[in-house]
Amino acid sequence: MKAKQVLSMLLAVVMAGSLAACGNTSGNEQVQEKAGQSEQTEQGEAGVSEQSGAEEKNYYGFSEPVSVKVGISRSADFYYADGEDVENNQWMNLYRDNNIIPEVLYEVDSSQAETKMSTAIMSGNYPDVIGAKPSDFLNYAQTDVIADITDAFEEYATDELKEYLNADGGLALQAVTIDGRMYGIPQMGNSYDSVPVMFIRQDWLDNLGLEIPETMDELKTVAHAFTYDDPDQNGADDTYGLAIDGMNILWPSIGDASAIFAGFGAYPGTDGMAFVEYEDGTVTWGGTNVEGMKAGLQLLQDMYNDGSLAKDFITMDYNSIFEETGAGRCGIWFGPMWGAMIPANDAIRGDADAYVVSAPVPDGLNQGKSQVFIQPVLDNIYCVSSKCDAPEVLVKMMNLSVQKLCHPADTEEFYKYYGETYPEWKCSLTPSLAPLKNYDNFKMESAALQDGDTSNLNIEQLGDYEYMKSFLEMKEAGNLDPEDPAFMTGIGLYTVFGDPKGSYAAIDKMVENNQFIPSAYNSLPTEKMAENSATLKKLTVETIAKIITGESVDSYDTFIETWYALGGQDVIDDAQAWADAN
Repeated sequence: MKAKQVLSMLLAVVMAGSLAACGNTSGNEQVQEKAGQSEQTEQGEAGVSEQSGAEEKNYYGFSEPVSVKVGISRSADFYYADGEDVENNQWMNLYRDNNIIPEVLYEVDSSQAETKMSTAIMSGNYPDVIGAKPSDFLNYAQTDVIADITDAFEEYATDELKEYLNADGGLALQAVTIDGRMYGIPQMGNSYDSVPVMFIRQDWLDNLGLEIPETMDELKTVAHAFTYDDPDQNGADDTYGLAIDGMNILWPSIGDASAIFAGFGAYPGTDGMAFVEYEDGTVTWGGTNVEGMKAGLQLLQDMYNDGSLAKDFITMDYNSIFEETGAGRCGIWFGPMWGAMIPANDAIRGDADAYVVSAPVPDGLNQGKSQVFIQPVLDNIYCVSSKCDAPEVLVKMMNLSVQKLCHPADTEEFYKYYGETYPEWKCSLTPSLAPLKNYDNFKMESAALQDGDTSNLNIEQLGDYEYMKSFLEMKEAGNLDPEDPAFMTGIGLYTVFGDPKGSYAAIDKMVENNQFIPSAYNSLPTEKMAENSATLKKLTVETIAKIITGESVDSYDTFIETWYALGGQDVIDDAQAWADAN
């Protein structure tokens, strides 16, 4: 199976973007975890009442068919299960059983989704239910592209949906409320899933008699050794220390360079709009910590000059880093919790002793620990077109999604709508996974692997446990078969949930040690932010790349002056005003 297909199966990179009710819809790409879980009431063909009083109400569908025009975007690596297609899958059948009749207007690659949606809006024939990015949401509301759904939500939202939406204490709901009225339903996420951790080859460390680096100086030393001391002991000059994603330097994916700056107390953020608050209440952009940014840039420049950082990093993206780490050429990279799933599987194909572990970002300030910026969870907002005659259809679709993915009735229903070896849940038009599911899964599954007690595991956790147990048994017996689906899935899950040195174990340690810097701004982009963020981010990324590859580190001083002048001060002022008011 190709690496991209493995990623689809293991990670759940969701590209099931937007949907529609009585109209049309658009796509929105989202990186998320695996699936939801708990209990649920069985759902009938025409919907289920959640009311025991005098009047029954259909919270999941309609008594008569309601047309739902849908536009869907999929990632390039997306594939349907055998016998399924965009019109024929478990989720489309579920909608039809509830008299929600999807009419697919288009299905495009996710790279085309934004253009397709813009063109559709300009034509006046656009999706009825839209998966909107936060940066577009306010504009859609102000230009009457989307509708006020306050009344529909109040009338039809189930208790399960309300619980799901209050997982963050109501911050996301506050963000989609304009002048006291609700214009969308946020897709809830888990900020822990996107914080950067360090991935490193433990077997290389062992071969060289080294320890996992806990400081940035130690990171530099280990990266040098991985480059010049033959860590794989094959007698060839074919390895190097660190890989970063030069194509997306500040993106929370594989090769995230923001982790290096975080080690020195600087937080430029993934979109150039990361705001931090000091003890005196002053809010600023995290990249204005000039001393910290310059320290991180100096480290990366030194490693680039030394050869410890990939010389061609500027043209590398996360796929390139997957290839480099999986092929055993690179030994250190940063990224979110899923960052070792594919490399671990690929690396063991070439070296049975390959062992990828995780650890918190090394400390560059000699404080004993680093602190990383934790992003707000709001990534995607489901909205209804102002042209839609039945705005409640969005609420009912969300009710179905939360019920089936977060509260499945039994094992059969869980696998039917979530999937077993294939991520069926991606076919949901409003995928809604339990926000803290991955952290909960780590706690339960890692404990079960240690003591063998599976009595408290839910459906998903038990499935994960069985895969990981199979992997460990095959490894113990020396029966390594990376092509075996059980092995492939088990090793990927083990890097996240089961290994005492896995990614969520590192995140759990960071939680215990309070190693997070929270965002000082937790709302939708203001007009100034939306207007200036692209320019500011482009300037930031270009400056970082130029300095790493040789420009004077002191040029960051000039950059900061330019950043303020090009709208940076305006966005800081807006963030400060929001923080003061909230």
